[in-house]
Amino acid sequence: MASTEPRSPDKTAKIDLGLYSLAWSPDSQRLAIGGRGSVRIYQMPDFVEERTFNTDQQEVWALAWARDNSTLATAGKDGTVQLWQDGVLQKKFFQGAWIFDLSWKPDGSSLLAADYSGLAKEWDMGGFLRAAIQLDGDGLAIDWSPDGRFFAVGTGHDGSRLLLFDSVSAELKWRRQEIPKTYRPPFGYGRDEVNGVRYSPDAKWIATALQDGRVVVRSAETGDLAYQAQLHGSGIEGTRRIAWSPKGDWIVSCGEDGRVNCVQYPDGKGRWDLLATDKAVWSVGWSPDGRWIAAVGEEGKLWIWSTDFLPAPPTPPPVLASNTKHKVSTHVVNHNSRKHYASRRPAKKTLLNWLRGLFH
Repeated sequence: MASTEPRSPDKTAKIDLGLYSLAWSPDSQRLAIGGRGSVRIYQMPDFVEERTFNTDQQEVWALAWARDNSTLATAGKDGTVQLWQDGVLQKKFFQGAWIFDLSWKPDGSSLLAADYSGLAKEWDMGGFLRAAIQLDGDGLAIDWSPDGRFFAVGTGHDGSRLLLFDSVSAELKWRRQEIPKTYRPPFGYGRDEVNGVRYSPDAKWIATALQDGRVVVRSAETGDLAYQAQLHGSGIEGTRRIAWSPKGDWIVSCGEDGRVNCVQYPDGKGRWDLLATDKAVWSVGWSPDGRWIAAVGEEGKLWIWSTDFLPAPPTPPPVLASNTKHKVSTHVVNHNSRKHYASRRPAKKTLLNWLRGLFH
């Protein structure tokens, strides 16, 4: 299933000369939008502007809400991380280089920032630097695992890899790079930048947005390839960001080709083209309650779609009682040369069924 024409957004607004980042609050009640040195906060679902404040960060490329739904972290081209509450600046940290992504530790105790100089830094709420890690290339994307143990980093330039770090042991668990043989990076670009990184809600998978135009999903445990799809143009039209649906059954992506796409996971059978515009779409996000998808881009526009057009997950078949003895079996389903294993366990043998068996 795939849409033939881009689906019209439910809400569209021209906000700034350029928009580079967005973030949903954990309760889905607020949407933050980052533009040219300013941030706008909207209340959902009515899309009412709550406030606008200036950060003086030139271009705001990263936003992240803390779990308290009131603290907003902003970062951008000036190399600072700022913490805001109700439009009032609370803290400012000096990272030192253009920051492309932020991620709060799930318990809210610290914040990760990845920057253009190839550093990933962890800051605590008081503004003290907990750790600094030198990456193998520009730091373009970063995300904590849902349990707060690991964090994934996407790099660019000569690195262009997906890295997974263990925050407890401070060790690199694995790193992966798989550049298509036919891909030729444009002049001035890296080998194949990993522009976006997001853990799945169940922490089993890591989705990445690649400059070659693919969306790639890997096992969080091993780094093995689980899924890939060419959803955007290659090179200067590559994929920029990705986001999971709250249930982990859909992935939405945006790219420098001006497109926003939504694809079903893990089989890729369902696909919706949401947007086709002339300029780059820099950021996309799925609201935690699953009701909305939002995107922003170079045009300075915000687009919002209600997700009620997506098919509901299939209802599992009813479990029927049976007296037949079964063995535990494993079945394999092939999806685009990937193997998915599922165990079917027999129903428990009850005392009533045992008594019935004595008389048959």
